[in-house]
Amino acid sequence: MATMILRDTHRALEEKMESLDKLKKETSIKIRDAASHGDLKENGEYHAAREEQSLIIRKTQLLQTHSPFKIIEYNEIETDMVGFGTKVIIQEEGKDDAVDYYLLGPIEFELDIFPWIVTYHSPFGQAIIGKKIGEDFTLEVRGKETKFTIAAIKRISPNDG
Repeated sequence: MATMILRDTHRALEEKMESLDKLKKETSIKIRDAASHGDLKENGEYHAAREEQSLIIRKTQLLQTHSPFKIIEYNEIETDMVGFGTKVIIQEEGKDDAVDYYLLGPIEFELDIFPWIVTYHSPFGQAIIGKKIGEDFTLEVRGKETKFTIAAIKRISPNDG
């Protein structure tokens, strides 16, 4: 199944992947240069560069695990019920202020583009998908049942991030 992703996020992902690729190449040069200094057992520069490259590779692999993608345009986002690409204003029972949540996918979460992202795979995301304004849902939060109400549903805009 394809991972849903906003068009702007897809562009940001491509930029991030290019940046990681460039960083990987730079780190390869650091590894080569550090290795040329001799004894690798006690070569801190070499080991630091190898560790850095390992982290870059892991981050790249993590982002790649979410492909293939289904690119969603902002004008395709529906607001009659909670779904991918919606900004959902949720009122928790007993709290004074409602909180804005952005129902998006794992790539938006990984890239930290929007505040208060809830992925559509998460239990919270699954609990709100398909809900309409005024509908309630209950989730276990910190060991107790907590009631929430959907106060409003809006389309995410490029300016929200």
